[in-house]
Amino acid sequence: MSKKSHNKKRNVGIIYEQLVLRLSKALVEDDKKTFRDTRQIIKKYFKKGTELYKEHKLVNSLADFQTEQTSVIPTILEETKKATWRINDRRLDREKSRLIRDINETFGKSFYSTRVGNYRDLATIDLLLNEYRKGSDNDHAKLLEYSDKVTKILTRKKAQTVVEEMKTPEVNSLVVKIMREKFSKTYSKNLSNDQINLVNEWVLNGSSDALVSEMKATKKMCLDVLKKYRETCSNDFISGNLSEVYSNVSETVFEDINESHVIKAMTMHEIINELSGDEENE
Repeated sequence: MSKKSHNKKRNVGIIYEQLVLRLSKALVEDDKKTFRDTRQIIKKYFKKGTELYKEHKLVNSLADFQTEQTSVIPTILEETKKATWRINDRRLDREKSRLIRDINETFGKSFYSTRVGNYRDLATIDLLLNEYRKGSDNDHAKLLEYSDKVTKILTRKKAQTVVEEMKTPEVNSLVVKIMREKFSKTYSKNLSNDQINLVNEWVLNGSSDALVSEMKATKKMCLDVLKKYRETCSNDFISGNLSEVYSNVSETVFEDINESHVIKAMTMHEIINELSGDEENE
């Protein structure tokens, strides 16, 4: 992949994830100014109806989707190509330029150094969309190359992490950390899709009924996962800490939603992802 052919500053998928990561970090660090500035940028540029919103949804559909049926890939790519053509290129380019200008003025150019876990996938998808935009003027060799790479992204199993430390009485296990930090964990790694969707709903729509419903469902799921894991855990040290985490989650009430509730719901998603993996081996 040629580095010169990809401009990460104009890659909608990468910029959006960098914004969400910055917003999440500001949440847990109680950095109200950064949170307010980041939220304003997301609401301004990624609201429904904008070309940035349309492209971001398109990028996510390729980055997040997984299938073992290779026969459906040509249809997916063909529909993606048609969707790309429905985006107004001139308007999209203007929106990207304004977005970059606002980011530079608000955060400085160091903003773009924020690490994004699926950077390579988002870069590849962006290159494919750019070739689709060229229509009959596309580079056929590049189109085949990027189509093949995106096909591998679509068919690749999206890994769900399992914390090996949970099987041993190590003090640095995830659950012990969550218990001690009282849901104040700083998100320095790439967020899961559920966490991104949660932050996105909070930023764009505030304390909506949909957000409250999602948070309550997350709490119930988290309690179920913790209960099931605790029943199969034979280690007294881990089991004791699981009980305290279970109590913390159980006592959480999602009413009059604020930033702290968002942090707690994100942490619950983290617990769910970490403990709902290979349960048969626990």
